[in-house]
Amino acid sequence: MPKIPGVQYAILKHRFASAEHVQYDGDGIDATKYGIRETLADNVAPTTGGRPQVIGPPAGVDVEQSLIQHPLPKPEFPGVSDVDGLSLNITVPGNVEAIINLQDLPVLVFIHGGGFILGGNWWPQYDLARFVALSIDLVRPVIAVNINYRIGAPGFLTSPELRSAGCKTNNGLRDQRAALRWIQEYIGGFGGDPRNVTVMGQSAGGGQLPMEVADGIAKDVKSALGLDDVSSNDVTQYLLDIPVEDFWTKIPQTVPMIPVIDGDIIHTRVTLRTFSQEAAEMSGKDLIERIMVGRSTLDGSIMAYSGLLARKAGIAASFRGSAAKTLQGHPDALKSLLEHYSLDEVAAITLTDDEALLNILKFITDAAFFMPAVTLASGFPKDSLVFSFDEPNPWNGLFKGHASHILDVAFLFQNYNQFLDDKQRSSAVALATDIITFLNGKAPWKPFNSSGNVCALYKGGKSVFPEASLVQQTGQSPFILETGRDETGPGMDVLMQVFSDFMTAQGI
Repeated sequence: MPKIPGVQYAILKHRFASAEHVQYDGDGIDATKYGIRETLADNVAPTTGGRPQVIGPPAGVDVEQSLIQHPLPKPEFPGVSDVDGLSLNITVPGNVEAIINLQDLPVLVFIHGGGFILGGNWWPQYDLARFVALSIDLVRPVIAVNINYRIGAPGFLTSPELRSAGCKTNNGLRDQRAALRWIQEYIGGFGGDPRNVTVMGQSAGGGQLPMEVADGIAKDVKSALGLDDVSSNDVTQYLLDIPVEDFWTKIPQTVPMIPVIDGDIIHTRVTLRTFSQEAAEMSGKDLIERIMVGRSTLDGSIMAYSGLLARKAGIAASFRGSAAKTLQGHPDALKSLLEHYSLDEVAAITLTDDEALLNILKFITDAAFFMPAVTLASGFPKDSLVFSFDEPNPWNGLFKGHASHILDVAFLFQNYNQFLDDKQRSSAVALATDIITFLNGKAPWKPFNSSGNVCALYKGGKSVFPEASLVQQTGQSPFILETGRDETGPGMDVLMQVFSDFMTAQGI
Protein backbone atom coordinates (compact mmCIF):
# COMPACT_ATOMS: atom_id res chain seq x y z
CA MET A 1 0.00 0.00 0.00
CA PRO A 2 1.34 3.47 -0.80
CA LYS A 3 2.35 5.35 2.31
CA ILE A 4 2.75 9.10 2.45
CA PRO A 5 4.95 9.50 5.53
CA GLY A 6 6.09 12.54 7.41
CA VAL A 7 3.43 15.05 6.36
CA GLN A 8 3.85 18.05 8.64
CA TYR A 9 0.53 19.08 10.17
CA ALA A 10 1.74 21.94 12.39
CA ILE A 11 4.84 23.99 13.14
CA LEU A 12 6.30 25.26 16.40
CA LYS A 13 8.22 28.41 17.23
CA HIS A 14 10.03 26.49 19.99
CA ARG A 15 9.71 23.19 21.86
CA PHE A 16 7.05 24.46 24.33
CA ALA A 17 5.13 26.66 21.88
CA SER A 18 1.58 26.09 20.72
CA ALA A 19 1.15 24.19 17.46
CA GLU A 20 0.45 26.50 14.53
CA HIS A 21 -1.37 25.57 11.35
CA VAL A 22 0.91 24.82 8.40
CA GLN A 23 0.61 27.16 5.44
CA TYR A 24 1.44 25.52 2.10
CA ASP A 25 2.92 27.51 -0.77
CA GLY A 26 1.84 25.19 -3.56
CA ASP A 27 5.35 23.99 -4.41
CA GLY A 28 4.75 20.52 -2.97
CA ILE A 29 6.17 18.82 0.10
CA ASP A 30 8.68 16.07 0.80
CA ALA A 31 6.61 13.16 2.10
CA THR A 32 8.65 10.25 0.80
CA LYS A 33 10.25 8.80 3.91
CA TYR A 34 10.93 9.21 7.59
CA GLY A 35 14.00 11.27 8.38
CA ILE A 36 15.20 14.82 8.55
CA ARG A 37 15.70 17.45 5.93
CA GLU A 38 19.02 19.20 5.92
CA THR A 39 17.59 22.65 6.68
CA LEU A 40 15.99 22.19 10.08
CA ALA A 41 16.64 23.97 13.36
CA ASP A 42 19.27 23.16 15.98
CA ASN A 43 19.13 20.03 18.15
CA VAL A 44 18.36 17.77 15.21
CA ALA A 45 19.91 14.36 14.69
CA PRO A 46 22.18 14.20 11.61
CA THR A 47 20.10 12.28 9.09
CA THR A 48 18.67 13.58 5.85
CA GLY A 49 15.47 13.45 3.85
CA GLY A 50 11.85 13.51 4.97
CA ARG A 51 10.50 14.50 8.36
CA PRO A 52 11.85 14.16 11.93
CA GLN A 53 9.99 13.08 15.03
CA VAL A 54 9.02 14.98 18.16
CA ILE A 55 11.43 14.92 21.10
CA GLY A 56 11.44 11.46 22.67
CA PRO A 57 13.74 8.56 23.51
CA PRO A 58 14.97 6.66 20.44
CA ALA A 59 14.83 3.39 22.41
CA GLY A 60 11.08 3.73 22.98
CA VAL A 61 10.32 1.51 19.99
CA ASP A 62 12.43 -1.27 21.52
CA VAL A 63 10.74 -0.85 24.90
CA GLU A 64 7.30 -1.36 23.41
CA GLN A 65 8.39 -4.30 21.28
CA SER A 66 9.78 -5.90 24.43
CA LEU A 67 6.31 -5.52 25.98
CA ILE A 68 4.78 -7.21 22.95
CA GLN A 69 7.52 -9.83 23.43
CA HIS A 70 8.52 -10.04 19.78
CA PRO A 71 10.67 -7.67 17.70
CA LEU A 72 9.95 -6.31 14.24
CA PRO A 73 12.51 -4.95 11.77
CA LYS A 74 12.88 -1.21 12.33
CA PRO A 75 13.45 1.60 9.87
CA GLU A 76 16.34 3.96 10.51
CA PHE A 77 15.64 6.23 13.48
CA PRO A 78 14.35 9.44 11.89
CA GLY A 79 15.88 11.77 14.48
CA VAL A 80 14.10 14.47 16.45
CA SER A 81 13.45 18.17 16.08
CA ASP A 82 12.41 20.94 18.42
CA VAL A 83 10.06 22.55 15.93
CA ASP A 84 9.52 20.37 12.86
CA GLY A 85 8.50 17.05 14.38
CA LEU A 86 4.69 17.25 14.31
CA SER A 87 3.74 14.94 11.47
CA LEU A 88 1.31 12.32 10.29
CA ASN A 89 1.53 9.36 7.94
CA ILE A 90 -1.22 8.62 5.43
CA THR A 91 -1.78 5.15 3.98
CA VAL A 92 -4.11 4.98 0.99
CA PRO A 93 -5.51 2.01 -0.95
CA GLY A 94 -4.35 1.40 -4.48
CA ASN A 95 -1.34 3.32 -5.74
CA VAL A 96 -0.19 6.91 -5.43
CA GLU A 97 -1.28 7.74 -8.97
CA ALA A 98 -4.79 6.55 -8.14
CA ILE A 99 -5.23 9.00 -5.25
CA ILE A 100 -6.80 11.55 -7.57
CA ASN A 101 -9.61 9.07 -8.29
CA LEU A 102 -10.29 8.15 -4.67
CA GLN A 103 -13.13 9.90 -2.95
CA ASP A 104 -15.19 9.75 0.22
CA LEU A 105 -13.43 6.76 1.78
CA PRO A 106 -13.76 6.16 5.53
CA VAL A 107 -10.77 7.46 7.50
CA LEU A 108 -9.10 5.85 10.51
CA VAL A 109 -6.91 8.09 12.68
CA PHE A 110 -4.69 6.19 15.10
CA ILE A 111 -3.22 7.93 18.18
CA HIS A 112 -0.43 5.92 19.78
CA GLY A 113 -0.06 5.19 23.48
CA GLY A 114 3.05 5.11 25.62
CA GLY A 115 2.03 6.67 28.91
CA PHE A 116 2.65 10.16 27.47
CA ILE A 117 6.42 9.57 27.68
CA LEU A 118 7.02 7.15 24.79
CA GLY A 119 5.65 6.69 21.30
CA GLY A 120 6.12 7.50 17.65
CA ASN A 121 4.12 7.12 14.47
CA TRP A 122 7.21 5.73 12.69
CA TRP A 123 7.28 2.58 14.82
CA PRO A 124 6.86 -0.56 12.66
CA GLN A 125 4.16 -2.04 14.90
CA TYR A 126 2.01 0.97 13.94
CA ASP A 127 2.50 0.59 10.18
CA LEU A 128 -1.01 0.70 8.74
CA ALA A 129 -0.28 -0.69 5.26
CA ARG A 130 -1.39 -4.26 5.95
CA PHE A 131 -4.55 -3.04 7.66
CA VAL A 132 -5.44 -0.94 4.61
CA ALA A 133 -4.59 -3.86 2.30
CA LEU A 134 -7.04 -6.03 4.23
CA SER A 135 -9.73 -3.40 3.76
CA ILE A 136 -9.23 -3.70 -0.01
CA ASP A 137 -9.46 -7.49 0.15
CA LEU A 138 -12.76 -7.06 2.00
CA VAL A 139 -13.97 -4.60 -0.66
CA ARG A 140 -14.40 -2.00 2.10
CA PRO A 141 -11.39 0.25 1.42
CA VAL A 142 -10.31 2.77 4.04
CA ILE A 143 -7.64 5.43 4.41
CA ALA A 144 -5.55 5.22 7.58
CA VAL A 145 -3.59 7.97 9.29
CA ASN A 146 -1.30 7.75 12.29
CA ILE A 147 -0.17 10.89 14.01
CA ASN A 148 2.50 11.85 16.48
CA TYR A 149 2.29 14.46 19.21
CA ARG A 150 4.62 15.90 21.82
CA ILE A 151 5.33 13.56 24.72
CA GLY A 152 7.26 13.86 27.97
CA ALA A 153 8.24 17.34 29.13
CA PRO A 154 7.60 19.18 25.84
CA GLY A 155 4.13 17.65 25.73
CA PHE A 156 2.97 17.87 29.33
CA LEU A 157 5.34 19.82 31.58
CA THR A 158 3.89 23.02 32.98
CA SER A 159 5.13 25.47 35.61
CA PRO A 160 4.51 29.05 36.70
CA GLU A 161 7.59 30.09 34.70
CA LEU A 162 6.42 28.42 31.51
CA ARG A 163 2.90 29.79 31.83
CA SER A 164 4.24 33.28 32.50
CA ALA A 165 6.22 32.97 29.28
CA GLY A 166 3.01 32.21 27.37
CA CYS A 167 3.51 28.44 27.12
CA LYS A 168 0.18 26.68 27.35
CA THR A 169 -0.60 23.49 29.23
CA ASN A 170 -1.26 20.07 27.71
CA ASN A 171 0.71 20.66 24.52
CA GLY A 172 0.46 16.98 23.61
CA LEU A 173 -3.34 17.07 23.64
CA ARG A 174 -3.36 20.36 21.74
CA ASP A 175 -1.14 18.73 19.12
CA GLN A 176 -3.65 15.91 18.71
CA ARG A 177 -6.39 18.46 18.18
CA ALA A 178 -4.27 20.28 15.59
CA ALA A 179 -3.70 17.01 13.72
CA LEU A 180 -7.42 16.27 13.65
CA ARG A 181 -8.09 19.77 12.30
CA TRP A 182 -5.50 19.19 9.55
CA ILE A 183 -7.21 15.93 8.65
CA GLN A 184 -10.59 17.64 8.47
CA GLU A 185 -9.19 20.24 6.09
CA TYR A 186 -6.98 18.15 3.83
CA ILE A 187 -7.91 14.46 3.91
CA GLY A 188 -10.40 14.97 1.09
CA GLY A 189 -7.45 15.61 -1.21
CA PHE A 190 -6.24 12.08 -0.50
CA GLY A 191 -9.63 10.50 -1.15
CA GLY A 192 -10.90 10.51 2.42
CA ASP A 193 -14.27 11.64 3.69
CA PRO A 194 -13.85 14.31 6.41
CA ARG A 195 -17.41 13.54 7.53
CA ASN A 196 -16.51 9.91 8.24
CA VAL A 197 -13.48 9.93 10.51
CA THR A 198 -12.96 7.38 13.28
CA VAL A 199 -10.37 8.19 15.95
CA MET A 200 -8.71 5.23 17.65
CA GLY A 201 -6.57 5.57 20.77
CA GLN A 202 -4.62 2.96 22.68
CA SER A 203 -3.30 2.92 26.24
CA ALA A 204 -1.35 6.17 26.92
CA GLY A 205 -1.98 6.44 30.63
CA GLY A 206 -4.75 7.75 32.77
CA GLY A 207 -5.67 10.43 35.22
CA GLN A 208 -5.36 14.17 35.31
CA LEU A 209 -3.23 16.27 37.64
CA PRO A 210 -4.46 19.30 39.55
CA MET A 211 -2.42 22.37 38.65
CA GLU A 212 -0.77 22.56 42.07
CA VAL A 213 0.41 18.96 41.75
CA ALA A 214 1.74 19.66 38.26
CA ASP A 215 3.68 22.64 39.63
CA GLY A 216 5.21 20.39 42.27
CA ILE A 217 6.26 17.94 39.57
CA ALA A 218 7.85 20.83 37.67
CA LYS A 219 10.10 21.43 40.69
CA ASP A 220 11.21 17.78 40.52
CA VAL A 221 11.93 18.17 36.82
CA LYS A 222 13.99 21.30 37.41
CA SER A 223 15.99 19.47 40.07
CA ALA A 224 16.59 16.53 37.74
CA LEU A 225 17.83 18.91 35.07
CA GLY A 226 20.11 20.75 37.50
CA LEU A 227 18.12 23.99 37.44
CA ASP A 228 17.56 24.42 41.19
CA ASP A 229 19.80 27.47 41.36
CA VAL A 230 18.49 29.08 38.20
CA SER A 231 16.35 32.16 38.77
CA SER A 232 12.68 32.02 37.89
CA ASN A 233 13.24 34.56 35.15
CA ASP A 234 15.76 32.28 33.44
CA VAL A 235 14.16 28.84 33.88
CA THR A 236 12.14 28.95 30.66
CA GLN A 237 15.16 29.85 28.55
CA TYR A 238 17.16 27.02 30.11
CA LEU A 239 14.33 24.59 29.31
CA LEU A 240 14.37 25.82 25.73
CA ASP A 241 18.14 25.51 25.38
CA ILE A 242 19.08 22.24 27.08
CA PRO A 243 20.02 19.33 24.79
CA VAL A 244 16.96 17.32 23.79
CA GLU A 245 18.40 14.08 25.17
CA ASP A 246 18.35 15.56 28.68
CA PHE A 247 14.58 15.16 28.66
CA TRP A 248 14.84 11.37 28.57
CA THR A 249 18.24 10.76 30.16
CA LYS A 250 17.96 13.03 33.20
CA ILE A 251 14.25 13.10 34.05
CA PRO A 252 13.27 9.79 35.74
CA GLN A 253 10.44 7.95 34.02
CA THR A 254 8.74 7.72 37.41
CA VAL A 255 8.06 11.48 37.22
CA PRO A 256 4.49 11.66 35.88
CA MET A 257 4.08 13.55 32.62
CA ILE A 258 0.34 13.41 32.14
CA PRO A 259 -2.44 15.87 31.32
CA VAL A 260 -3.20 18.61 33.81
CA ILE A 261 -6.58 20.06 34.80
CA ASP A 262 -6.20 23.51 33.28
CA GLY A 263 -9.78 24.73 32.87
CA ASP A 264 -9.27 24.80 29.11
CA ILE A 265 -8.44 21.44 27.54
CA ILE A 266 -9.44 19.58 30.72
CA HIS A 267 -12.01 21.35 32.87
CA THR A 268 -12.55 19.00 35.80
CA ARG A 269 -11.30 15.70 37.15
CA VAL A 270 -13.29 12.89 35.59
CA THR A 271 -14.23 10.11 37.99
CA LEU A 272 -15.83 6.76 37.29
CA ARG A 273 -18.85 7.87 39.27
CA THR A 274 -19.34 10.75 36.84
CA PHE A 275 -17.95 8.91 33.82
CA SER A 276 -21.33 7.86 32.46
CA GLN A 277 -22.68 11.37 32.90
CA GLU A 278 -19.57 12.82 31.23
CA ALA A 279 -20.08 10.41 28.33
CA ALA A 280 -23.71 11.42 27.99
CA GLU A 281 -22.86 15.13 28.05
CA MET A 282 -19.57 15.11 26.13
CA SER A 283 -18.98 17.96 23.74
CA GLY A 284 -19.59 16.96 20.14
CA LYS A 285 -21.50 13.80 21.02
CA ASP A 286 -24.06 14.64 18.33
CA LEU A 287 -21.31 14.21 15.73
CA ILE A 288 -20.41 10.73 17.00
CA GLU A 289 -22.45 7.90 15.52
CA ARG A 290 -21.18 5.11 17.78
CA ILE A 291 -18.18 4.15 19.89
CA MET A 292 -16.20 0.96 20.41
CA VAL A 293 -14.17 0.14 23.51
CA GLY A 294 -12.15 -2.95 24.28
CA ARG A 295 -9.69 -4.49 26.64
CA SER A 296 -7.23 -7.37 26.70
CA THR A 297 -7.83 -9.85 29.50
CA LEU A 298 -4.50 -9.01 31.13
CA ASP A 299 -4.18 -5.35 30.17
CA GLY A 300 -2.85 -4.72 33.67
CA SER A 301 0.38 -6.48 32.68
CA ILE A 302 1.79 -3.08 31.71
CA MET A 303 1.98 -2.18 35.40
CA ALA A 304 4.55 -4.90 36.01
CA TYR A 305 6.96 -2.71 34.05
CA SER A 306 5.86 0.43 35.88
CA GLY A 307 7.56 -0.53 39.13
CA LEU A 308 5.85 -3.68 40.34
CA LEU A 309 8.54 -6.10 39.17
CA ALA A 310 11.04 -4.28 41.37
CA ARG A 311 8.62 -4.66 44.31
CA LYS A 312 7.81 -8.33 43.70
CA ALA A 313 9.37 -9.68 46.92
CA GLY A 314 6.56 -9.86 49.49
CA ILE A 315 4.18 -8.08 47.13
CA ALA A 316 1.03 -9.77 48.49
CA ALA A 317 1.66 -8.35 51.97
CA SER A 318 2.45 -4.94 50.48
CA PHE A 319 -0.81 -4.97 48.56
CA ARG A 320 -2.80 -5.96 51.66
CA GLY A 321 -1.28 -3.11 53.64
CA SER A 322 -1.96 -0.57 50.92
CA ALA A 323 -5.51 -1.77 50.27
CA ALA A 324 -6.31 -1.75 54.00
CA LYS A 325 -5.41 1.93 54.24
CA THR A 326 -7.31 2.90 51.10
CA LEU A 327 -10.39 0.92 52.15
CA GLN A 328 -10.52 2.18 55.73
CA GLY A 329 -14.16 2.16 56.73
CA HIS A 330 -14.99 -0.63 54.27
CA PRO A 331 -13.79 -3.81 56.00
CA ASP A 332 -16.23 -6.07 54.17
CA ALA A 333 -15.11 -4.79 50.77
CA LEU A 334 -11.46 -5.21 51.77
CA LYS A 335 -12.06 -8.79 52.88
CA SER A 336 -13.96 -9.63 49.70
CA LEU A 337 -11.35 -8.05 47.45
CA LEU A 338 -8.43 -9.87 49.04
CA GLU A 339 -10.24 -13.20 49.03
CA HIS A 340 -11.47 -12.82 45.47
CA TYR A 341 -7.96 -12.24 44.12
CA SER A 342 -6.39 -14.81 46.50
CA LEU A 343 -4.31 -12.14 48.23
CA ASP A 344 -5.64 -12.64 51.76
CA GLU A 345 -3.32 -13.93 54.47
CA VAL A 346 -4.64 -17.50 54.27
CA ALA A 347 -4.25 -17.81 50.50
CA ALA A 348 -0.91 -16.03 50.56
CA ILE A 349 0.65 -18.78 52.68
CA THR A 350 1.02 -20.97 49.60
CA LEU A 351 1.28 -18.14 47.08
CA THR A 352 4.60 -17.42 45.39
CA ASP A 353 5.58 -13.83 44.67
CA ASP A 354 5.11 -14.50 40.95
CA GLU A 355 1.59 -15.79 41.56
CA ALA A 356 0.78 -12.86 43.83
CA LEU A 357 1.99 -10.39 41.20
CA LEU A 358 -0.20 -12.03 38.57
CA ASN A 359 -3.24 -11.83 40.85
CA ILE A 360 -2.56 -8.15 41.50
CA LEU A 361 -2.30 -7.54 37.75
CA LYS A 362 -5.68 -9.24 37.32
CA PHE A 363 -7.16 -6.84 39.86
CA ILE A 364 -5.55 -3.90 38.04
CA THR A 365 -7.00 -5.14 34.74
CA ASP A 366 -10.46 -5.27 36.30
CA ALA A 367 -10.28 -1.93 38.12
CA ALA A 368 -8.32 0.20 35.65
CA PHE A 369 -9.30 -1.26 32.27
CA PHE A 370 -12.46 -3.37 32.41
CA MET A 371 -14.50 -1.21 34.80
CA PRO A 372 -13.85 2.09 32.93
CA ALA A 373 -14.59 0.45 29.56
CA VAL A 374 -17.94 -0.89 30.72
CA THR A 375 -18.79 2.38 32.46
CA LEU A 376 -18.13 4.40 29.30
CA ALA A 377 -20.05 1.95 27.12
CA SER A 378 -23.00 1.95 29.51
CA GLY A 379 -23.21 5.72 29.69
CA PHE A 380 -22.71 6.70 26.06
CA PRO A 381 -26.04 8.02 24.74
CA LYS A 382 -25.78 6.32 21.34
CA ASP A 383 -24.68 2.85 20.29
CA SER A 384 -21.60 1.51 22.03
CA LEU A 385 -19.78 -1.70 21.22
CA VAL A 386 -17.50 -3.63 23.57
CA PHE A 387 -14.93 -6.31 22.82
CA SER A 388 -12.66 -8.51 24.87
CA PHE A 389 -9.36 -9.67 23.37
CA ASP A 390 -8.37 -13.01 24.85
CA GLU A 391 -5.74 -14.40 22.50
CA PRO A 392 -2.74 -15.57 24.56
CA ASN A 393 0.64 -14.02 23.88
CA PRO A 394 2.47 -16.72 21.89
CA TRP A 395 6.00 -15.45 22.42
CA ASN A 396 8.55 -16.13 25.13
CA GLY A 397 8.51 -13.61 27.93
CA LEU A 398 6.93 -12.74 31.24
CA PHE A 399 3.37 -12.89 29.93
CA LYS A 400 3.49 -15.75 27.45
CA GLY A 401 0.08 -17.41 27.52
CA HIS A 402 -1.78 -14.24 28.56
CA ALA A 403 -3.59 -11.59 26.51
CA SER A 404 -1.15 -8.91 27.59
CA HIS A 405 -1.21 -5.15 27.17
CA ILE A 406 -0.75 -3.86 23.58
CA LEU A 407 -1.18 -7.36 22.11
CA ASP A 408 -4.58 -6.43 20.67
CA VAL A 409 -3.04 -3.58 18.65
CA ALA A 410 -0.18 -5.81 17.52
CA PHE A 411 -2.75 -8.26 16.15
CA LEU A 412 -5.06 -5.56 14.77
CA PHE A 413 -2.61 -3.96 12.35
CA GLN A 414 -1.52 -7.34 10.92
CA ASN A 415 2.20 -6.58 11.29
CA TYR A 416 2.88 -9.75 13.29
CA ASN A 417 0.90 -12.18 11.15
CA GLN A 418 3.98 -13.99 9.87
CA PHE A 419 4.88 -14.84 13.48
CA LEU A 420 1.43 -16.21 14.41
CA ASP A 421 -0.02 -19.67 13.98
CA ASP A 422 -3.09 -20.17 11.81
CA LYS A 423 -5.62 -19.76 14.63
CA GLN A 424 -4.06 -16.61 16.00
CA ARG A 425 -3.70 -15.16 12.52
CA SER A 426 -7.41 -15.81 12.06
CA SER A 427 -8.13 -13.88 15.25
CA ALA A 428 -5.98 -10.98 14.03
CA VAL A 429 -7.89 -10.88 10.74
CA ALA A 430 -11.24 -11.20 12.55
CA LEU A 431 -10.45 -8.25 14.82
CA ALA A 432 -9.32 -6.08 11.91
CA THR A 433 -12.30 -7.13 9.80
CA ASP A 434 -14.76 -6.11 12.49
CA ILE A 435 -13.08 -2.75 12.95
CA ILE A 436 -13.02 -2.15 9.19
CA THR A 437 -16.76 -2.90 9.21
CA PHE A 438 -17.12 -0.36 12.02
CA LEU A 439 -15.18 2.24 10.01
CA ASN A 440 -17.57 1.71 7.13
CA GLY A 441 -20.49 2.75 9.29
CA LYS A 442 -21.87 -0.61 10.35
CA ALA A 443 -21.99 -2.29 13.74
CA PRO A 444 -20.28 -5.70 13.45
CA TRP A 445 -22.23 -7.00 16.46
CA LYS A 446 -25.08 -5.84 18.66
CA PRO A 447 -24.61 -2.64 20.67
CA PHE A 448 -23.62 -3.16 24.27
CA ASN A 449 -25.91 -0.60 25.83
CA SER A 450 -29.13 -1.73 24.15
CA SER A 451 -28.71 -5.50 23.89
CA GLY A 452 -28.23 -6.87 27.37
CA ASN A 453 -24.50 -6.22 27.40
CA VAL A 454 -23.53 -8.29 24.36
CA CYS A 455 -19.88 -7.96 23.40
CA ALA A 456 -17.38 -9.55 21.03
CA LEU A 457 -14.78 -12.04 22.19
CA TYR A 458 -11.62 -12.72 20.18
CA LYS A 459 -10.19 -16.07 21.13
CA GLY A 460 -9.22 -19.35 19.56
CA GLY A 461 -8.91 -18.04 16.05
CA LYS A 462 -12.28 -16.34 15.71
CA SER A 463 -14.59 -13.63 16.90
CA VAL A 464 -17.58 -14.73 18.92
CA PHE A 465 -20.75 -12.74 19.58
CA PRO A 466 -22.74 -14.94 21.96
CA GLU A 467 -26.16 -13.90 23.17
CA ALA A 468 -25.22 -13.77 26.83
CA SER A 469 -24.17 -11.35 29.50
CA LEU A 470 -20.72 -9.81 29.38
CA VAL A 471 -19.58 -11.89 32.32
CA GLN A 472 -20.79 -15.15 30.77
CA GLN A 473 -19.22 -14.36 27.41
CA THR A 474 -15.74 -13.42 28.52
CA GLY A 475 -15.28 -15.32 31.75
CA GLN A 476 -14.89 -11.95 33.43
CA SER A 477 -15.65 -12.12 37.13
CA PRO A 478 -18.64 -9.97 38.12
CA PHE A 479 -16.89 -9.06 41.38
CA ILE A 480 -15.42 -5.71 40.36
CA LEU A 481 -18.65 -4.39 38.82
CA GLU A 482 -20.88 -5.65 41.61
CA THR A 483 -18.60 -4.22 44.28
CA GLY A 484 -18.17 -0.94 42.45
CA ARG A 485 -21.89 -0.49 41.88
CA ASP A 486 -22.93 -1.49 45.40
CA GLU A 487 -24.34 1.71 46.91
CA THR A 488 -23.40 0.53 50.40
CA GLY A 489 -19.81 -0.19 49.40
CA PRO A 490 -16.78 1.97 48.59
CA GLY A 491 -17.77 2.64 44.99
CA MET A 492 -15.87 2.42 41.72
CA ASP A 493 -13.59 5.36 42.34
CA VAL A 494 -12.33 4.01 45.65
CA LEU A 495 -11.60 0.66 44.00
CA MET A 496 -9.64 2.58 41.37
CA GLN A 497 -7.89 4.38 44.22
CA VAL A 498 -6.79 1.02 45.63
CA PHE A 499 -4.91 0.54 42.37
CA SER A 500 -3.43 4.04 42.16
CA ASP A 501 -2.40 4.16 45.83
CA PHE A 502 -0.64 0.83 45.50
CA MET A 503 1.19 1.95 42.36
CA THR A 504 2.46 5.05 44.16
CA ALA A 505 3.10 3.07 47.37
CA GLN A 506 1.01 5.58 49.34
CA GLY A 507 -0.80 2.99 51.42
CA ILE A 508 2.29 1.23 52.74
